[in-house]
Amino acid sequence: MAYTIEELKTKILEMYPEIKEHAFNVTIYYSEEKQSYIVRFQKGTSELITHLDKRDADDCMNNIKCIYLGLQIEQFIKNFTERERFEREKPEEVAQYKELEKTVALDDEGYLKDINDWNEKIAQMLALREGLGVLNKDQLEIVKFINDYYKKYNYFPVLNYVCKNIHQPKDCIAEKLIDPIVAWKIAGLPKPDDTLVNIVKYGVTPT
Repeated sequence: MAYTIEELKTKILEMYPEIKEHAFNVTIYYSEEKQSYIVRFQKGTSELITHLDKRDADDCMNNIKCIYLGLQIEQFIKNFTERERFEREKPEEVAQYKELEKTVALDDEGYLKDINDWNEKIAQMLALREGLGVLNKDQLEIVKFINDYYKKYNYFPVLNYVCKNIHQPKDCIAEKLIDPIVAWKIAGLPKPDDTLVNIVKYGVTPT
C-alpha cells in the first residue's frame, strides 16, 4: 500500500482529533534501521516518541484505528494535563526536580544512562518528565522492585511477577502507571529493544 508520510500524518490527525484539540506538534519520519515510522508528539517540554510499524500504518490509512497508538496518545494527553496541573500547584517542587534533571545523564528519549544513578528522587524526576506528577507510595514500590529486579537479573521483569511480589493487584502496573515501558523508564532501566517493545505493544507479557 503506497502513501506518503504527509498522507499518513493527515490520516492520524483525522483519526485522532484530540491531537489538534490540544495543539500538539506532530512530526513523522521513516526509520530504515527500525523498519517503522517514528512518530513524535510535542508541546512545550512534553514529548512522546513512538514507533508505528508498517502494519499499523496501513491500518491507519485503511481507517482502522491503531489501538496501541490511540492508547499512547490518550496517555500522553493525560500526562500532559497532569503535568500542567502539578506545575501550577507545586512550582517549588517542580523547580527542584528540574534542577536535579540537569545533573542526571539521560539519553535522547529520557532513559537513564546509568541505572546505578537511580534513587527515589531520580524516580520522581523521571515521573515528572513523563507527566505523572509525584509518585505515591504504591507507585514507588512498583518502580523500586523493577529497579532491584533488573540490577539482580539484568532483564526486564514479568509484569504480573512485579505485582505479585509486592502484594499489589495483578494489574497494578496498568492501573497505577498505565504503560509498562513508562514504568521501566521511571525505574531507571535502559530502553528496551524493539522485540520487547513489540511484545508489550501487542499485549503479550514478556517471559
